[in-house]
Amino acid sequence: MFDLSLRCRLALAVTWAGAQLALIATGGLRDDGAFAFRMFPESSTIAISLSREIATRDAAGARLVVPIEDGRWVARDAGGVPREHAWTDRVRDPILSRLDVTVNAAYGHRAQLARLAAALDDVAAHVTSDAETTRLLADVVVTHNGRVPARVRLASRPRW
Repeated sequence: MFDLSLRCRLALAVTWAGAQLALIATGGLRDDGAFAFRMFPESSTIAISLSREIATRDAAGARLVVPIEDGRWVARDAGGVPREHAWTDRVRDPILSRLDVTVNAAYGHRAQLARLAAALDDVAAHVTSDAETTRLLADVVVTHNGRVPARVRLASRPRW
């Protein structure tokens, strides 16, 4: 097949080992902690509540925020026809699809928040028959390893 010289094999081995060390050294910097050593797993929980920001403005000029009940909402399309939309049409993750209940944040709360941010962007980009919603919002209650719960608000990219 291939007959690599000793020098070439040595260069490949050093490159491979260096790449592995780089993955390990930077593991703690990634949201999911891939390649990072954790002696004890994180014991965090999250509770996600969804809402949507609509084009209508209140008296102060701010866009109205409407809660999404049970992951479903009705919005008018460009022609004015009401259409029903569901969070679970696009999000099938067993953790992110459970709304308004406290669930274990598998792989850590940072990983789940990063995945939720990506899910918000995905749903907002693919719900093309919703002409009212400008952004999707997620209000998340995060309890990191039993500490005092913290509230985090995530928003999708603006739709228009």
